[in-house]
Amino acid sequence: MNDYRSMLNELKCAIFDLLSSSFDELQLETTLVEFKKLFMNCFEIPNSDILLYDNNRFIPLSLGEESASISNDSMKDHPILNVSFISNVAHVGSEYADDSLVIRDYELNPLGAVLFKSTEKWLEFASTPYLKELKKVFGTFFSQVVKIRQLYDKEKTYRRLFEVTELFNSTMESNVILEGMMGAVSKSFPAYEVHLLLSHEQKGKIKEYRLFDYLNERASAVDAFLSGEMTVEKALDLSCNLMNAPIRGRQGIYGVLQIMAPKDTEFTVTQKNFIRLISNAAGSALENASLYEQSHRLVNDLQLVNEASRKLNSNLDLQEMIAFLMTQFKKAFQPSEMAFVFNEDYDIAPISTSFFQDDAGAEFVDKIFARFSMGEEAIFDANVKNCEGDGNSFKSLVALPITNRGDMIGFVVLLHKEEYFFSFDSFKLMRSLISHSSLAISNILLRDQLQELVDKDNLTKLYTRTYLDKSVAAAINKKEESIFLLLDVDDFKMVNDSYGHTTGDEVLRQISSFILSKIKGFGIASRWGGEEIAIFLPSMKMKDGIEFAKMLVESIPAQTNPQVTVSIGMSRWSPTDGTSYKEIFQFTDKALYRAKNNGKNQYIIHGVSSSK
Repeated sequence: MNDYRSMLNELKCAIFDLLSSSFDELQLETTLVEFKKLFMNCFEIPNSDILLYDNNRFIPLSLGEESASISNDSMKDHPILNVSFISNVAHVGSEYADDSLVIRDYELNPLGAVLFKSTEKWLEFASTPYLKELKKVFGTFFSQVVKIRQLYDKEKTYRRLFEVTELFNSTMESNVILEGMMGAVSKSFPAYEVHLLLSHEQKGKIKEYRLFDYLNERASAVDAFLSGEMTVEKALDLSCNLMNAPIRGRQGIYGVLQIMAPKDTEFTVTQKNFIRLISNAAGSALENASLYEQSHRLVNDLQLVNEASRKLNSNLDLQEMIAFLMTQFKKAFQPSEMAFVFNEDYDIAPISTSFFQDDAGAEFVDKIFARFSMGEEAIFDANVKNCEGDGNSFKSLVALPITNRGDMIGFVVLLHKEEYFFSFDSFKLMRSLISHSSLAISNILLRDQLQELVDKDNLTKLYTRTYLDKSVAAAINKKEESIFLLLDVDDFKMVNDSYGHTTGDEVLRQISSFILSKIKGFGIASRWGGEEIAIFLPSMKMKDGIEFAKMLVESIPAQTNPQVTVSIGMSRWSPTDGTSYKEIFQFTDKALYRAKNNGKNQYIIHGVSSSK
């Protein structure tokens, strides 16, 4: 019996020496491995395994958190040494064991277990009264080891919490915050499933998440989201224990962090506090990031509005104004396609993007105009069904009217191929910009109308002589070869005397309208005086000028009612001639005089003796 006392004392001394060193190094695994060696050497045991009791389960030291667990309920009706219990835990990797020792604290709560292959030396010792003292020694040792483990776990927990909080405080990127939160939780609970449910969609690279769906989420998740309090559910249908931690800020709840643990696992107070702290910290960080992003966006929006206001107040023409607005809208809102539409016929501005330059784009513009005509003040569609053409398919649409004193003078259209691409904040900013621009555009149109009254003859809508003088002078400065024509209506006084001045005016309008239709985009026509019309054709060769004069002489009689003929004088200006504008006019006027004297209804070219 004294031998067993001596054996126990030696084992106690070795265990407490080991415990003392474990306090210094806080190496849990190393301490328990050394404990196992002491136990095996003392009783000549060939094989053994250590299990730690944690969170209502026994976990083999060699397998860590990925091990299976054994419920404490399976041991309640069994003595400490029980072969049937050993068979229950055989699947954890201790098939060699035929005996066990469950280690408890002073209140008989389980702390761990030793599974081993019993020996004759152990069986003899177990039959002595010293077994009870040995269990107390083991219980004290494991109690201290558990405390060390708790200190170690707390240290790891607070270190991770510190690291992730430091990350939260160093960034204003929502994606970085969410990734940091998920990474910290996954590292702390590697055996658990971690899911992220967010109330708003996140753009950018982020670990997989799903949008919170009130209709399809579990009641415990909805309760956590609405109440802002953590919920725990025994999800029997999922065979798990489910924790829902709201990601809460000061102004709202931004999602739910959902953790799924094995069904026999109970979340400890420490675990709950850790999850609560990290989810709340993430919520506050997300809120700060959102506010920062919002303030940054508002500053950019204000800068955009200020820049637009300065530009709108400058002296721009309509095309320069549209080009500026196109640039600003593309930079701020990044549409796939964009168009400005103006005038009574709602013509698409040439600067509009390619989609609106073909029939599909024009058809879509007609549909937008129809919606405005039905009373819609603005159009904001996140999922467009009817905008397809030439392989293009657009899902997001914004259309805003350009108004002047309540009347629509045009509208702007923005399209994108992604659904929900334009946010409501972007829509409001677009509307603000168009509202600021409408007055400037109206003023430009009014200025153009006033300028047109100055530059154009009211009867014929041809340019005035002053405007033509400036255009010819500009062409001469550019040294462009050009054609100059003077047209006179033959016997126009007879038309006025026979049909009246009203009919004479109508004849002039008919001739002017025909000429304008033929020179649109490349020439300038001016009412020179009375029934005389001057036509300037820059960058035109002599051969083309002759064909044009011939066409006018032959076509105008058919375009007028009553029919009239015209006489035309024509001259060419070339940079090599050294001729002044005054001389060009004199040459052309002389050619016209010859055409009139040679029988009218013909054209004469300056420098050519024969009539045409």
